[in-house]
Amino acid sequence: MATKHTIPNLAPSPRTSQANVTQHLRRLILAGHLPPGTRLVQADLAASLHMSVTPIREALRQLSSEGLIDLDAFRGAVVHTPTLVELEEIFDIRAALIPLSVRKSMGQVTHAQLQAAEALLDQMDAEPDQAEWIVLNRDFHWLLYGPIPTSHLHNILQRLSDIATLYINLSFTQHPGQRASADAEHRAILAAYRAQDVDQATHLLLSHINSTLDSARIVLAPQ
Repeated sequence: MATKHTIPNLAPSPRTSQANVTQHLRRLILAGHLPPGTRLVQADLAASLHMSVTPIREALRQLSSEGLIDLDAFRGAVVHTPTLVELEEIFDIRAALIPLSVRKSMGQVTHAQLQAAEALLDQMDAEPDQAEWIVLNRDFHWLLYGPIPTSHLHNILQRLSDIATLYINLSFTQHPGQRASADAEHRAILAAYRAQDVDQATHLLLSHINSTLDSARIVLAPQ
């Protein structure tokens, strides 16, 4: 049965209401504050966030298009529940696209982006909240996709990365100590990017996502 959770207040933002709500709910979902199966009632969200239903409705449609929530005629909006079949498909696609992504992004990622990525890793090292660490992890990988946010490859990888974040939450429930090894892997990946080593970066990234895949499989496998 779908569950309901309290929605934290929305921080002020110069962005449009719809964009602000979308970003707010997306981060709550990715961090696990709104776990799979959580029912998102438009009227409740509007009351919690002190705004009309219209931007809420549009935000839910956007998140549905991203695969983070499911819209059902009877249940309404519900945070997407990961499945073993989806897990295998998403990670197969990511594994196929990562070599192409590294080849295309390696020469395009700017010095400023690499510096920002390193700053994110420092922030992750000091972050005590695992949920926030998971969101920062997603932001780190986004930076390595390169400076062309409108490219089709970039958009596909971002969407898959967000859905994969749901599975990272699952893998951490199975292996809480995985964070330490992930931190070391991130440093090695960043070093490969700095060295412009396409083969090493590709190898490290594939190994990195496979560790998440293996852990999430255990959680989702039929008992």
